[in-house]
Amino acid sequence: SGQRVITLKGIDFAYGQNIIYTGLEFEAQRGDRTVLVGPNGSGKSTLIKLLAGNLTPQAGDRDLGLRVKVGYFSQYRTEMLQPERTVLEEASDTAARVTDLYIRSLLGCFLFRDDDVFKKVAVLSGGEKTRLALVKLLLDPPNLLLMDEPTTHLDVASIDALVAALSEFIGTLVFISHDVYFIRAIATRVLHISGGVLTPYAGDYDYYLEKTKASSARVALTASSNGNGLTNARPAQSGPAVSSKPVITASSKERRQQAAEARKAMGFQKKHVTTLEARIASLEAKQVQLTAEMEKPETYTKPGRSMEIQQQIRAVGHDLHKVSTDWEAAATKLAELEAASVE
Repeated sequence: SGQRVITLKGIDFAYGQNIIYTGLEFEAQRGDRTVLVGPNGSGKSTLIKLLAGNLTPQAGDRDLGLRVKVGYFSQYRTEMLQPERTVLEEASDTAARVTDLYIRSLLGCFLFRDDDVFKKVAVLSGGEKTRLALVKLLLDPPNLLLMDEPTTHLDVASIDALVAALSEFIGTLVFISHDVYFIRAIATRVLHISGGVLTPYAGDYDYYLEKTKASSARVALTASSNGNGLTNARPAQSGPAVSSKPVITASSKERRQQAAEARKAMGFQKKHVTTLEARIASLEAKQVQLTAEMEKPETYTKPGRSMEIQQQIRAVGHDLHKVSTDWEAAATKLAELEAASVE
């Protein structure tokens, strides 16, 4: 493809009365690896779908560069797999001219080994289907790859395999992820989205954190812009809040009581977020420890030890996903409390 890979010009898009973008402008250049960050509901997945051509805007144009081939992956693409096929049959259903040996090798990188390749798609877990969908995409790679939460349901070994594969990818990548490790390993540009406004950062994720002065990498993933380049984690609203109730002026005593209750709730929520962050750090450290153990040659001299470690890695990955989800909800709640305290 040429230097300009894809351009969106003057895009207007809304879901019914909920306006997401007005006059959206976007351009991706050859070799860009852009991560989309911002609060939930800000339009990140919508932008990916507009780029993929899966959504039709009410106004504006989508222009692809010369000889651009688009590949789109989301956590819902697993539904397109054929349940009656085996893993090997499904992976082999590709237009790319690749050998069976290469297909088996790539399947092995994503933990489909030995008799696993003869499993029916119908009996695969959610994580296994995600891995298979990624294998299919990588067997016939596009030169513009769009990915929405590709690490969902993946364990540590699979994420590492995906990072390795994408490190070899020479095309253009636009993706969404809440996995800080994955973002740091892949992204070379950051695009912050909030309230329909796109703010580009021409550097990697650490550059973005430095420029926005985010309090933590995880908070930055769901932060919304306040217009000064700084961030807070208050979720974007689809429109102004409207109240039909008459305004009642509280007495000084009531206001003090309300303020005290708000401080108490905020303090509790901060403690809850801190506890979850400590738990996440502990689980991530455990992942690193287990992965390092898997890489030791002596691990494979003990019968069943590698399988035992893999099971532990999967269990830690499951716990980490759950705690991270709880953290997102808690961080959003804390941001709402903090925002309310200054209104």
